[in-house]
Amino acid sequence: MKKNKALAYSEYVLVYSFYAFLNILPQDLSLKIGRFLGLIFYKIDKKHRKHTLNNLKIAFPTKTENELTDIAIKFYKNLGMVFVEIFRLNKYKESNVDDFVESDFDHIKNIYGEQGILLLTAHFGNWELLAKTFGLKGYKGNVLARPLDNPFIEKILYDLRTASGNKVIYNRENAVKNIISALNEKEIVGFLPDENASKRIGVFADFFGVKACTMPGMANIAAKTKFPVIPAFIVRIKGKGGNYSKHRLIIEPPLDIKYTGDRKTDTMNILKLFNEKIEDIIKQYPEQWFWIHNRWKTRPDDE
Repeated sequence: MKKNKALAYSEYVLVYSFYAFLNILPQDLSLKIGRFLGLIFYKIDKKHRKHTLNNLKIAFPTKTENELTDIAIKFYKNLGMVFVEIFRLNKYKESNVDDFVESDFDHIKNIYGEQGILLLTAHFGNWELLAKTFGLKGYKGNVLARPLDNPFIEKILYDLRTASGNKVIYNRENAVKNIISALNEKEIVGFLPDENASKRIGVFADFFGVKACTMPGMANIAAKTKFPVIPAFIVRIKGKGGNYSKHRLIIEPPLDIKYTGDRKTDTMNILKLFNEKIEDIIKQYPEQWFWIHNRWKTRPDDE
């Protein structure tokens, strides 16, 4: 739903002012502010804190309340830093990105430009910085995104996302056509299949052992095109003295997909692989996934 223009512009002025403020601060100070904002958000936003703790209980049923609370607090602090870093994406450049992100592109360098690539990632770590790093290191591609309701703020985000040469494919009526076109042009298409879907368009696949309604679109495209699916995640690394500005980009070999020839079966098998890969990285770094999202909201009819 589009916002009233005056309200939208007022929001834009506030957001742009914060954006400008963050960009004049030193990196470490801005991240400290992000951690502080995340902690404040944890304390005052009871609704999303409840979602976070409920989701953690589903994913880690054997952990104690204290352990889950500790993960939740660390998650909120990390979320605050991600929020700040997104506003500072233009600070990352080809000349300095290696100072902030450790990366190794061995699993993709011989495929890139030879055929289309489906890049599997998630709302994990700083996923926007992941895309930016790919672009800055010469592996430019396409990111799938849902446009914000506020077109003025969306323009800020669009400019930040495309500054490194990446393109944006919006989740609209022509999305599938644009995805297929990009893949046929031997480009990368990055996607994040870890959000709850409605029953109208989603299918249920296990995620941490619980049915989760999942968007099948990218799995269906993978089953149809058989282009390689490469998992990639970015992990925040805590440095000495509480320095949180370093990240590690993890790029894995293409998924080993066993095709049966039946599209529906292949799509479900691929969705299962998607969820397993995302589970694996979350289990290693539980504080860095987007727990605030109500991933298991849509339930099967028989529950």
